[in-house]
Amino acid sequence: MKRVKYKFHPETYELGENEKFYSDMEASGWRLVKRGAYLSKFVPAEPSRARYRVEVSAPGFLEEANMSEAQLAVFADCGWEHVTDQGLLYIFRAPEGSDAPEFYGDPRQQAATLRNMRTGLWAWLPVAALIWAPLMLMSLSMKGGPSQVWADVQKSWVVNTAGVLWFGVFLVWALYHFLREAWSVTRTYRRLRKGIPLDHAPKKRRLVHRAVNGTLIAAEILCLLLMGVQILELRPRELPEEPDGPYIVLADLGKTGPRTVSFTDQESELSHGRSLMAEYWETAEYKEDSTLLRQDVYRLGSAEKAMEFARTLMVDSTFGQSEEAFEPIEIPGLDGAWAADRLEVVAVKGRYAAYITYIGGNEWDPMGILNAVAERWG
Repeated sequence: MKRVKYKFHPETYELGENEKFYSDMEASGWRLVKRGAYLSKFVPAEPSRARYRVEVSAPGFLEEANMSEAQLAVFADCGWEHVTDQGLLYIFRAPEGSDAPEFYGDPRQQAATLRNMRTGLWAWLPVAALIWAPLMLMSLSMKGGPSQVWADVQKSWVVNTAGVLWFGVFLVWALYHFLREAWSVTRTYRRLRKGIPLDHAPKKRRLVHRAVNGTLIAAEILCLLLMGVQILELRPRELPEEPDGPYIVLADLGKTGPRTVSFTDQESELSHGRSLMAEYWETAEYKEDSTLLRQDVYRLGSAEKAMEFARTLMVDSTFGQSEEAFEPIEIPGLDGAWAADRLEVVAVKGRYAAYITYIGGNEWDPMGILNAVAERWG
């Protein structure tokens, strides 16, 4: 079987770095045969000092980005073998000892080929907007209370901290790469416009870039691993008849009788999970008389966070959707209790916070539900 090797190559916009990378690989006995989006494929070859050059395809308006056969034939006539291409990049090779001329006698001519790369220099703006939006929502919530969008973000942060962190790190990584690309392409373009030729064998080790890029990628991998552990742990199981956690069941409210499934065939079940911010329990219980009890119970890092999270639960609630929709209720044994719209209650004690939905015809008794929660948490 023919041996092959795959290696990560420099970024698309790093023209000189790509040329040096492929030349160095052939000097060590590995010849390029294919360039992909992130990896290049090599096969064994006799070590040689072959030259590699990268050409940026620069089509005109409404023209295809691919080079034509006639264009490739011109390179071949000059002694340059077309090895592979990917996106806008076309990679050519001249064997050791070849007198194949350089592509451009005047660097200003090569500058014109970078115009397609320069059209993407503003790609960092949408990413920056995605980073700015939650910061603005947080600022507004601190002034006038949490909005529904920000409450949803806060709940995601508590329940799926690793996932939110992964997305945040990914945005920072993307913003860093877009900004670095804009800086690099602009710098190369300006140097070529000034008549300074492209450096085909740059000696910069890019230690800062490697450190920043490696740190961000390592953070993403760590977040993905944490997400995987959390997903594996959060497997629903049958809801116990007797609670084994800080949640209540319908029997605690005097509702006896066999359990059934919902009108969408969902069974009574319990999910228990942990995030970096909280431990939480989610339950759903159904009785044959169409009674439904759903609850989300959280154990957060401190009593202050639990009380603050209660506001988030009110705004993020299914029916109330605001703090104003919930009326405070004094319940012995609870630090805070609220009820809304004959369907929902929110409770807080110490590090615990809970959001409960109860549907049972005309049997709406928020005091009974909250007292049952206080007894369970006691």
